[in-house]
Amino acid sequence: MIESFRYMKASLHFRSRGFSLIELMVVLGVVGLLMAFAAPNLFSLISSSSLTGEGQLLRNQLTFAQQTAISKSADVEVRFFLMADPSSARPDESFRAFQLFQYNAEGVLAPVSQYFRVRAPVAVHPGLSTLLDPRANSGREGDTKFGFLSPTAGMAEAPSGEGGRLMMTKYVAFRFRPDGSTDLPFRTSSQDTWYITLVQGEGALASRSPDNYLCLQVNPYNGQVSEFRP
Repeated sequence: MIESFRYMKASLHFRSRGFSLIELMVVLGVVGLLMAFAAPNLFSLISSSSLTGEGQLLRNQLTFAQQTAISKSADVEVRFFLMADPSSARPDESFRAFQLFQYNAEGVLAPVSQYFRVRAPVAVHPGLSTLLDPRANSGREGDTKFGFLSPTAGMAEAPSGEGGRLMMTKYVAFRFRPDGSTDLPFRTSSQDTWYITLVQGEGALASRSPDNYLCLQVNPYNGQVSEFRP
């Protein structure tokens, strides 16, 4: 009986023994090695997800703008705001936000959506976005004779300051018409489409051919929005 008790006690002591320091270090080393191999793919996946999310949000809002123009029988203006990032040390301005506007009963352009900020590390590439270039609105001689002026530049009060503070902010805009088309002119140049491009990271803004991007193209005739990715 005493021997059985001693055996059970020794067995319990053996089972309750923890890991040794060497065993723990080996396990941590294996886990660290696996993470080192998986980290690049994980970061790439997170980056791709951020770009996809911001692109989907913008595409949804463009579609919503067209649908609202049709349902309300009134133009909807899409504004892209040029602003500095209050949370960044970089003082330069970039297109970091967008918002939809429509004429109300008083004949005043009023917001019909919230003020959407493009969240870092995603950025808008102005050099690869004809929708953000007001100089591109004269693609065909004589268009301005029929009132085609989009994309057009302007300035309005927007919550672009630190903490959402209202301040006068530059913007570039175009409109969806009640028939579903846009006020963007026909273009016969080599750049014959209207589009806006989102890239992953502000460092990609210096490149004319970024590795990772999402391009949204707007058909000026029917307002259809198409998506292109590498």
